[in-house]
Amino acid sequence: MKVARFLSLSCIFSLALGFWAGPASGLTIYRFGGEDRPKPPEEGQAGVDFRQLSWMNFDAEPHGEIIDLNVDSTGIQPLKRNPDFNIAPGIEEKGGAHLRANINREVWDGDMGTFWLAEKYLCADHSIRSGACTDDFSRAGTANIYLGGLYNIDRLRVISGFTDPGRTVGILRVHLGPRPIVNYGIVPPKSPWIVEVRDNREQILDIPIPSHEAVEFVQVALAEHNTDWEVNEIEVYAKGFVKQATYISDVIDFEQPMAWGDLRWSGVQESGAQVLIRTRSGLDDDADVFWRFTGRGSKAEVSRAGYSDLKLNERAGITHDLDHWTFWSAPYDFADSSGTPVVSVSPRRYFQFKIDFLPRENAGGRMGFVELRASEPVATNLVGEVWPVEAKVGQQSSFTYALRPTIHPGDIGFDRLEIETSSIISAVEAVRIGDAPVTFTVEAEEPHRLAVSFPRLQEQDSGTLVEVDFAAQVLRYGAIFAAQVSDSDQPLEVPQGVNPGDATTKYEGNRVSVATAAQEQRLLQVRVEPTIFTPNGDGRNDEIGIFYHILEITGSAQIAVEVWDLSGRRVRQVYSGADGIGEYERAWDGRDEAGGLVPPGIYLYRVSVDADREKVEKTGVLYAAY
Repeated sequence: MKVARFLSLSCIFSLALGFWAGPASGLTIYRFGGEDRPKPPEEGQAGVDFRQLSWMNFDAEPHGEIIDLNVDSTGIQPLKRNPDFNIAPGIEEKGGAHLRANINREVWDGDMGTFWLAEKYLCADHSIRSGACTDDFSRAGTANIYLGGLYNIDRLRVISGFTDPGRTVGILRVHLGPRPIVNYGIVPPKSPWIVEVRDNREQILDIPIPSHEAVEFVQVALAEHNTDWEVNEIEVYAKGFVKQATYISDVIDFEQPMAWGDLRWSGVQESGAQVLIRTRSGLDDDADVFWRFTGRGSKAEVSRAGYSDLKLNERAGITHDLDHWTFWSAPYDFADSSGTPVVSVSPRRYFQFKIDFLPRENAGGRMGFVELRASEPVATNLVGEVWPVEAKVGQQSSFTYALRPTIHPGDIGFDRLEIETSSIISAVEAVRIGDAPVTFTVEAEEPHRLAVSFPRLQEQDSGTLVEVDFAAQVLRYGAIFAAQVSDSDQPLEVPQGVNPGDATTKYEGNRVSVATAAQEQRLLQVRVEPTIFTPNGDGRNDEIGIFYHILEITGSAQIAVEVWDLSGRRVRQVYSGADGIGEYERAWDGRDEAGGLVPPGIYLYRVSVDADREKVEKTGVLYAAY
């Protein structure tokens, strides 16, 4: 079936670590797997609680699940089929089924001593009796198996006439595909078939299967025959990785709301395959809502246990608990394994993560460990927005980040705000608390990040508006300004993320992203400084800077910066490489490819960006004087 094994954190907590003994203090670090790795550098410091968990210890009670994974002490990875292992016996334990179970299940049981007797069948005789025969392959002569998951079938082995060679199957077809609809237990011969065998004389018939998409259903259909055929076994052999494998952690109960910090991991994503890591957070211990039919055309909510006790016709389905749980996040970038902020809403008491492996052919993946950092929240809730929500791309503009905290008794408060963005931040201009300007300190001012400290906000300041004015250049449509707050007296605790929303009626955006006007959505901006340069070695204007902004892309693009003379001859390739969104400077020293100074005169520069969606070039004039 889909589920191979189950693990339980409740067992781990009580047996390996001791059950949660009260509120966390400082920083809590959970690590799944990686028992052989060094402990985190914070481990052992005051206020740090490190908890080592194993992939191996698991059960289903807290709603975790393992689907088609190999799990051992070194990590988790998708199953790879053994091409010499017959997967048909015990298929029901893996979620599969024999679709005519009471008729020919003995051909899938791995026991040569049992067999399916396919009685004599002639299409002409059948049509005389019923007029329904349209093919020489009979619905009474099909053996069908649902595999309970997607498989790449390598070969089948049909063993027939084992006790009586005269009953060997002579003609058959093999169909592979999705699980069919079964009416009254009947599965007629399916088409198109992938293999047809005629005039077989082999009691043990190996049938290679051509390359195909992964399937979950196999049918062997027998043609008409004028003597009984005895089918002892049909063996199914698969190859390659499973189509998809999944690890869903148990619901982790922190016993109190917590602020999520970084998610870290160690693993391998082989070329062509994907490893997708997602998270979600909740207010209670179950992300699902269970329903039963009331008999009056409506449905009522029941518990998980109550749902399992219902008859099939009483069950009205399972839905996501929208009121108490977030949806699974978008996948985290696998390249961010050294640490990336958890995007699921916090503070929340419950947390869960999910890892999907999507192999491709012979490429799979592996996850060694996953590590989560969490701390007590500095505030019960934080809502923020940025204003204005539209700007000219590449042009410096003034922005205000507005933050309204909800600070309840027991919350420790905060005195620091950090903003990260793909835009370029140039300066912090002012900080106001409750409309009054306050003294502030710029703790960090980097191109894509600022951190500012100010007087501490505590319980009595709950609901007070905090505003930070800053200057920035927006380089991309929909640029996000992600904020988090922290307590400078607790440097080990994780910063708490700010949730976007309506922080104040002063501003109408209610979001933390900035749009750019449609006419400003350009890919490349270029300027040169100085416009005239003198590469004579006197230390003044010996180089000319070619500055360019890359805008509106994700990932990186191939960039080329070149200088040409007026005859169309390339003088120098100044730069060639892959750059992401941002501003760059490439200097030309007035020399050609051989290292010699070019003659004074007029030259052309060309900056080209080769992105997936388009190729853009900007050209201009350079003046070299001596």
